[in-house]
Amino acid sequence: MKRDERGQAPVLLIGVLLVGLMFAGLAVDGARMFTARRDLQNVADSAALAGASSLDEGVYRSSAGLDVRLDPVAARRAVDDVLAQSSLPASVHVEVAVTDGRVEVRITRPVRPLFLGLVGMGPEQIGAHASAAPQTG
Repeated sequence: MKRDERGQAPVLLIGVLLVGLMFAGLAVDGARMFTARRDLQNVADSAALAGASSLDEGVYRSSAGLDVRLDPVAARRAVDDVLAQSSLPASVHVEVAVTDGRVEVRITRPVRPLFLGLVGMGPEQIGAHASAAPQTG
């Protein structure tokens, strides 16, 4: 008994193309997530370093440079300036803490996948965290 095998090649070709398209979609969405997180990390690092460089100049000068303290108001202002100058989207959530001579910046935002969104996957939350303190000694 001989089976009719005509028509199998197009079905296999369509299956292989769909699998290839799925992998291409994962690569594109993965690259978008990676790039978005890297951009958030750059902004968080810049903001934390700007805040940590805001010293209390009065204390610093009166101690002849021996006492290095953070000026919390100036640090918050420096962080806000960096955040305002960056091109963060409106959906970004930023938390800034200036405590114990340290500046911490946390940034999160949703990123909607292009290809995985077609199959119902919603936005993924990505985030970055940076912490900096003035250098002493």
